[in-house]
Amino acid sequence: MPKISSVTILIVVALAAVLGYCAWTYPRTATIIPISFSFGADSKSVEFDLPPLHDEVQVEVSIKTGAALWTARITSGNVTAWSHSASQGGQTSYQSGWVSVSSGHYKFVFGTIGLGSLTGDVKVITKGGPW
Repeated sequence: MPKISSVTILIVVALAAVLGYCAWTYPRTATIIPISFSFGADSKSVEFDLPPLHDEVQVEVSIKTGAALWTARITSGNVTAWSHSASQGGQTSYQSGWVSVSSGHYKFVFGTIGLGSLTGDVKVITKGGPW
């Protein structure tokens, strides 16, 4: 039986570590919130955890129907990590840039105020590492 060299073992272990790190930090959806608001002011919130080694979040808003002013924010305790407000109508979308945050527990709030209804989806994506 041939002997396995220590260099080969080291390469296999290093490759497994790199692949594990990449798999762990790959972008993933933290939460998806279906939104359906009618006339007036309303909001929805959801809590999520940013996993270890993840240090960035991105928010995607996809409006299917309706028109209203909307605002979204991500907070941790009393600290706002990210916020954005917009006026969108019809079928449209918004995608934030990647925002640097630290691992931990966060709250995402999406709210509307307006004279119309609004339906769609909001997605919060997290990532870390080389992505």
